[in-house]
Amino acid sequence: MNFGLLTIVAAFITTLISGYFYFLTARGDVSCLRIGKLLYKITFGILLFSSAYFLYLILTHSFQYDYIYRYSSRSLPFFYLISSFWAGQEGSYLLWTLFISIMGFLFLRSSRNLEPWSMFFILIVQAFFLFLMIHKSPFELLPTVPPDGAGLNPLLQDPWMVIHPPILFLGYAAITIPFALAMAALIRKDFNGWIQQALPWSLFSSITLGAGIIIGGFWAYEVLGWGGYWGWDPVENSSLIPWLTILALFHGLIVQKFKNALPKFNLVLGVLTLVLVIYATFLTRSGVLADFSVHSFQDNGQNIFLISFMAGVLLLGAFYLFKNYSLIHNTKVDVFKLTRESGLFWGVVVLCVSAFFIFIGTSSPIITGMFAEKSSQVDIGFYDKVNFPIAIVMALLLAITPYLIWGTLDKSLLIKRLINSGVLTIVSTLVALIFGVKQLDLLLFVFAAAFAFWMNIFTIINQAKISWLNIGGPLSHVGVGLLFLGIIVSGNYDIHKQIQLKPNDPVELFGYKFKYIGASENPNGKTQINIDVEKDGDVFHSHPKLYFSKYNNAWAREPDIKILLLNDLYISVMEREQNNEAVSDKLVLAKGETKKFSDYEIEFLGFDFGNHQMAASITISANLKVRYNGKTYDLKPAMVYENNQKLSPIVYIPSQPEEKRSVIVSNINADEKMVELTFGGFPLNNESVSERILVEISTKPFMNFVWAGSILLTLGTIIAFSRRIKI
Repeated sequence: MNFGLLTIVAAFITTLISGYFYFLTARGDVSCLRIGKLLYKITFGILLFSSAYFLYLILTHSFQYDYIYRYSSRSLPFFYLISSFWAGQEGSYLLWTLFISIMGFLFLRSSRNLEPWSMFFILIVQAFFLFLMIHKSPFELLPTVPPDGAGLNPLLQDPWMVIHPPILFLGYAAITIPFALAMAALIRKDFNGWIQQALPWSLFSSITLGAGIIIGGFWAYEVLGWGGYWGWDPVENSSLIPWLTILALFHGLIVQKFKNALPKFNLVLGVLTLVLVIYATFLTRSGVLADFSVHSFQDNGQNIFLISFMAGVLLLGAFYLFKNYSLIHNTKVDVFKLTRESGLFWGVVVLCVSAFFIFIGTSSPIITGMFAEKSSQVDIGFYDKVNFPIAIVMALLLAITPYLIWGTLDKSLLIKRLINSGVLTIVSTLVALIFGVKQLDLLLFVFAAAFAFWMNIFTIINQAKISWLNIGGPLSHVGVGLLFLGIIVSGNYDIHKQIQLKPNDPVELFGYKFKYIGASENPNGKTQINIDVEKDGDVFHSHPKLYFSKYNNAWAREPDIKILLLNDLYISVMEREQNNEAVSDKLVLAKGETKKFSDYEIEFLGFDFGNHQMAASITISANLKVRYNGKTYDLKPAMVYENNQKLSPIVYIPSQPEEKRSVIVSNINADEKMVELTFGGFPLNNESVSERILVEISTKPFMNFVWAGSILLTLGTIIAFSRRIKI
């Protein structure tokens, strides 16, 4: 008997029955309310028990369960063992469902007359995730019990990844409440009654979802070693889109509360944001982005369920919206008048336009796949181009809107308020010009971000005199201003170069002396590269990591970052050569990466997976572009899986006739889009160097502005939430 699966089935059944009684209550049978509420509490208890039981199985190394075998091991430290709970799809579904249940339990305390229909829709969402877990259960058993688990991806063995997924899923779960309230408002034809309750929930969703995104970006910057914190990866974008729309909903609800404007738009956003969350899940877990995202899971056969649920929610929301369209009355906003409602209106528009373009770019593999033989994705530059002017407009709105009032404004008063901030903004822009920001568009961006920063600084000073609870909005806007400044400077003025270091042979770069003093093995199996860094007589020790991950069968690197006042010194080890191999016979490439090997330049374009449904063997080819002597050649070395063996046929590469140089695929990691190539026919360099490392050194200005801005944005939103909470 699979006791864990029984708890999921039991929770699914009680969820459906509770939803049925809430439906009867909503239709007028108030005697059913008590039963529906009781069953919901029972469901909450079952899910709490199921999650605790699942965690117990993880901590006791119950490797008879497939999920626990795949994502944990006996050697994992305690906190990483806990994080294996949400490391995979099935476990993250269980965590998500538990959070939905907790959100619903808290919502019951303030639901009032909206409870029946709201709880009905919360239970529909909860039932959907329970159904997914019945189809693919975290409690699925293996035919035999392995002695140990496969372990957790070493890149996920980081403190930030212990907290990043739970915070993100908390945000996803909280979005269920504004959706349920919007549907309840549509069915009850009470188009303003949901505002008071939806405001704190939409704000809480934006806090948790935004914090999850920020922590994920910091983890990428600190751990992955590629030098950035945001790569416009489709799966990264999929969580950003609903964050933008839930922020738009919050600001739209404020306009509706004070001016009875935007009710239709808010109802659309309430429904659409949940659909975008499910869409994010679809992109991540359907496998449709397997060739375009390093974060994508493989398809587990649930695509049809995710698509059907999204379609059902959209159709239901659209049906009630059109049915009640003529009944939803609103006050028109004069969008070209300097008022707070017009400022907030344009803020909502800007957030939605940004979300729309990111949605189009993120969905490009799906869209192009419908009209062409092969899917393709937009260039990363697409996101920068479309969001650059949007960010400038957003910063200007953040600067001006806090100084506007509801209704008519005395323009002379606004001008007086702008003088101090305007002077400081001009000074900030001139400082940027002096320090090297010469491009007109970047100067305009700096001006807008500095304007938002200084205007809201003065707003904080004025509002703090009344109450510290009033500073939440302007504090979060100060954070956005700092964040924008950090993004534009760090993204356009970072400098990076690669140097080779030999043991105890210092090399000078960027005013620092870098000396490689050897490597050491950490208990976690990650090889630590020890580098002494000296500047002006001061020495600090840097410890980036470069190691071969048996979990991924690929090389991985983790940078070391020295945080300074105005810039970060980012040190990442790219390669390590030992045993007199000044020219190593191996090369590891990520998809899209180009590296030099001897007198060749080799670019890895990606893998080709043949149609293996009826084949006795599986062939995975690596698409390479090889540049040699001014010419470009296309090569496809492959790894063949046949009769439980791995075969790597030799492929000869262009060379002089007498050399017969060759390449084979010695290892692949399809999930991480990485290939290891082994070359033959190349003479070893006879230098007497026993060891050397290739290190990429970067200086990244204003990174502190990025993280400080992110913290202030989150802190300000938390203060605003504490002001509006009505639980």
